[in-house]
Amino acid sequence: MDSSSPDGLGAPAASPSLHDLQQAFSQALHYQASDVTAQIHGGDFTPEQRVQIYRNNFIISLTEVLQATYPCTAAVVGEDCFDQLARQHVLNTPLNHGDVSDYGDGFAETLSTIMAEQPALAEAVPYLPDLARLEWLVDVARQQPPITPAFDMAQLAHINDANIGRLRFEPAATTACFDAHYPVATLWQMIQRDEVEAIDMTQPESVLVQHREAGIWVQPTTPEAPP
Repeated sequence: MDSSSPDGLGAPAASPSLHDLQQAFSQALHYQASDVTAQIHGGDFTPEQRVQIYRNNFIISLTEVLQATYPCTAAVVGEDCFDQLARQHVLNTPLNHGDVSDYGDGFAETLSTIMAEQPALAEAVPYLPDLARLEWLVDVARQQPPITPAFDMAQLAHINDANIGRLRFEPAATTACFDAHYPVATLWQMIQRDEVEAIDMTQPESVLVQHREAGIWVQPTTPEAPP
């Protein structure tokens, strides 16, 4: 008989640490191998049923966060399709802290990964990752203070042939820009206006995003010509 304890029954199994329990629970929420159900006792539901309740709430809550961050992306593919795309992001992108304001970061990369595995989706909406990238920049800009114009236009009166070569215009530091393979800024503007116009979806665009005093400003521009 084991004599490691006074009653000869052996030492009781050590309880998991809080960190280990949290890690196991997080793994269970993401459908990863976990022994967290061994720590759930009592009640009318099985341990797995209880975990599934938390899992559903977890996925639904973060899907709603993504819907709020990417409304145009959701509008393009429809609610059911977006929910499935968001679910894949939630299950493969851990929530590292309680603040969900930046949880949408990386959703465009998730879409690119999914579309590489689903050619039909990529053929139907090849511009979706670029649209998501734009919406993320819009969300980031919205969280920044509005840009206050500081340039004195009267200074332009001093420009002449001698100094015009030194003239440089610099955008505000919080200006975001990126080169899109598709006209997603034009598409974004159409969705904001709830209008449908004929556009060439194969036309690349460069995009500027600013938070101005009047609101979010998204401006499509012509991409820089290759050298």
